[in-house]
Amino acid sequence: MSETYVPSTYIPPTGAVVPRLDLKTLKVGDEVPKLVRRGDLQHWNRYAAVNHEFAGHHMDDGVAIHEGFEAAIGMGPFIHALLHQMLREWVGEDVGRVAKVGMQSRRPWHRGRTLTQGGKVTAIREEGDEIVISVDVWGDDDQGQRLIIGEAEVAVPK
Repeated sequence: MSETYVPSTYIPPTGAVVPRLDLKTLKVGDEVPKLVRRGDLQHWNRYAAVNHEFAGHHMDDGVAIHEGFEAAIGMGPFIHALLHQMLREWVGEDVGRVAKVGMQSRRPWHRGRTLTQGGKVTAIREEGDEIVISVDVWGDDDQGQRLIIGEAEVAVPK
């Protein structure tokens, strides 16, 4: 059995190339490669199916409007999961791990809007056999509204 080839970049199903974290050049202030997702019912329905989260305001504009939103809204846990995806793609699951992710919602992600999530390295420290990288994370919609803020940590072996 041959060894698995591990590229220096990750190519997710979207086809976009995501640069991997490079400890040799990493410094405070560096940005995490952004993750961009369009808010549509197909993606939300798949997430809802797996998590049994078929609340009307996530699937039906009429229900969401009745509840005071401008359109159907994305699920908070789905937005949180996308932060995990962004960090996993950057650190490389074959190399490191996502140690923690905390998120606070500020505004809803409305259907039809594009969510762009990113992060910035705020600290790098050694902890046991690992290097832990602290990151401020965020998510904005395509109208420039900040939807979520948070903090995360990824860890890689020394």
